Amino acid sequence: MNKNRNFFFYGIGSIAFGIKGNAFSWFLFFYYNMVIGLPALMASLALGIATIWDAFSDLLVGYSSDHTKSRLGRRHPYMYAALIPVPIFFYYLWNPPTFETDINLFLYLLVMAILVRTSTTLFEIPNQSLGPEITREYHERTRMMSLRYFFGWMGGTVMTILMWFIFLKPTVDYPNGQLNPEGYETYGVVAASLMLIAMIVSSLGLNRIIPNLSKPAKNNNFSEIKDELKNTLLNPSFLVLFIGGIFAGMASGFSAALNIYFNTFFWGFNNIQIGIVTVIAVVPGIVGAMIISRILSVKIGKRKAAIVCGMIALILTPVPYALKIYGLAPEFGSNALLLLMSVYYFIEVSTGVAVTILVSSMVSDIVEDSELTTKKRSEGIFFSAQGFSNKAVSGVGIFLAGLVTSLAGLPTDAKPGSVDDSILINVALIFVPIYMVLYLLSLYFLNRYKIDKETHEKNISEIDHRTE
Repeated sequence: MNKNRNFFFYGIGSIAFGIKGNAFSWFLFFYYNMVIGLPALMASLALGIATIWDAFSDLLVGYSSDHTKSRLGRRHPYMYAALIPVPIFFYYLWNPPTFETDINLFLYLLVMAILVRTSTTLFEIPNQSLGPEITREYHERTRMMSLRYFFGWMGGTVMTILMWFIFLKPTVDYPNGQLNPEGYETYGVVAASLMLIAMIVSSLGLNRIIPNLSKPAKNNNFSEIKDELKNTLLNPSFLVLFIGGIFAGMASGFSAALNIYFNTFFWGFNNIQIGIVTVIAVVPGIVGAMIISRILSVKIGKRKAAIVCGMIALILTPVPYALKIYGLAPEFGSNALLLLMSVYYFIEVSTGVAVTILVSSMVSDIVEDSELTTKKRSEGIFFSAQGFSNKAVSGVGIFLAGLVTSLAGLPTDAKPGSVDDSILINVALIFVPIYMVLYLLSLYFLNRYKIDKETHEKNISEIDHRTE
């Protein structure tokens, strides 16, 4: 019962991160580019720099939380420190003042994006790092991570649903709801409030496990710090996940930044239709990911399960774009096209999220594998380094999205249905092959991961024997 309770509060913590991640991936680039009018390259550059900065701050917070000694344990001091800055900075990110020049708006976006990402890191990395200590059992970790990603994705998805159905209302001045600035400003208020609530509930709910958590390892000098980082990060299984994460991060940032562009201009969906897709495809897809990851993990192991799910998503990627380009897709903005894309998004989300769940569970298992060598538990380093590999290059993916829209000639003041088909086709023809190559490379390295259930249980047994 206590374990399920801990799983619940651990999962709740990811809501804040899910909302922030969803906001940056789906809406922020579009908002500053198409709604406020910041040129695409400047908007993508600001978000790319902020993402790379975030990757390095992850490593600093991860290492620090591994070695912090306090009456609140290693992780909670950082989690509580994030409670005030996260909602404040998030609010101001979505409610910018009016600037007369693009460079001033660029600098504002850059600074606020960095502040939001850094303050969220103070909570997310320590909170996520508690997972391997909540349970050490191989399959329970997959169940725990599936619950965490369920809450994280649902947090972002609920805000997305509110965005499409409530916040982005068409008006006389803005007949297309996606271009209504008031919706984004309201989004900032509501999202910031939900993030604060989730962080408070998770932090307080996990207070009771503090006495049972591992004590921080001591490093007395720079040489010991260097040796720990080297021995930890060069763990063979972690190294392949890290490299694979680099390519996955680029693919993810690239795809997410262009998602709203494709939905708006390529498929011709209005705000209500995009909301419907989210309800009938994304939400069931998240639940499907939880089920798929847990079943396949037990049947064939975490690595093989992640590869199978990843290959399904990869093979599916070009299908709707090819149908559109060759004139085989339903009519632009039609309900038939909406149904087709709902099926596509359901499969994409269920397989893609399943891969993420399984990889996070695999990172948890690396903790004990590394502990055998280093004699230190370094959850913070592993999860922050995993985030580093994704975030550092996700910024590259976001920048690629801005580069693609600029090269293809998509105008800043574009209106759905009025953009030349050749421009939209060029965006798709550039996007699809780059995305598929990046994703395939990530799966190649993922396939080289070596820790299975037998290896993990052997590691646990040796650690317990050494402790005794």
